[in-house]
Amino acid sequence: MKAAKRTQDVKALELQLTEDSVAPHTVYFKEHIVREHTKDKPQGRTLLVVNVPPYADEKGLINAFREAGSVQSVQLCLKPSTADVKHIMRFIPEEKITTFRAAYIVFKKVAELDKALKLTELQPLNSNAHQMQVGIKKWINEYNSSIILPKTLKENVETFMKQFDENAQKADKKEKELEQEDDEGWVTVTKRGKVQSFARSEKVENKIMQKEEKNKKRKELKNFYTFQIRESKMKHIVSLRQKFEEDKKKIAQIKQSRRFKPF
Repeated sequence: MKAAKRTQDVKALELQLTEDSVAPHTVYFKEHIVREHTKDKPQGRTLLVVNVPPYADEKGLINAFREAGSVQSVQLCLKPSTADVKHIMRFIPEEKITTFRAAYIVFKKVAELDKALKLTELQPLNSNAHQMQVGIKKWINEYNSSIILPKTLKENVETFMKQFDENAQKADKKEKELEQEDDEGWVTVTKRGKVQSFARSEKVENKIMQKEEKNKKRKELKNFYTFQIRESKMKHIVSLRQKFEEDKKKIAQIKQSRRFKPF
């Protein structure tokens, strides 16, 4: 189904933890529209929600928008971003974000996003199937989940390294296949390259340096332009004058150092 053009009005609705909440938070949401959409935020099915309270989680937001329809995925982030979410395997849990966040809610159908934009109220975050923990119970659970046993950590690291080695072997195998000649005799150039380096001896190094100096001399044009000829003449005259002055000083010194003085 093709996404219809919608007005970009930002809606504001109250978000409650339970039906009896006295102080609800206000969240703001609109359709996520950018020039280049990513796979995790498809066009026509993604809702951008901001000012999400720190205690809200993915299942809670699904409960809040359940009147609109079925939700495919929920992505919580510190601030809105157009980039793809990179899932990095971490061995130590990250610190929990305690500030208000943004969320991207992806619905399964385009019509469900239309319903979400027309909602007049949101359902509570808590439901019979999912109860969010707040206060001291939440802090205790977060602390307990942050502690990882050495055995579990070792297993996670070994699994990661095994997967990394497999991916590296696959990449090497693919590069070797690309370096093979095809039916027409062409070879694909990879980042590894085919030319093997060789150790330069002193004799080879001297030859290379001499060749480079010879090429430099060829490129130099001496006394080619008029100003170059004029400058070379001036330098020659200056050098002759300097030599003349030096010769005069030498003659004066020789005269003074004469021992025989007949007069």
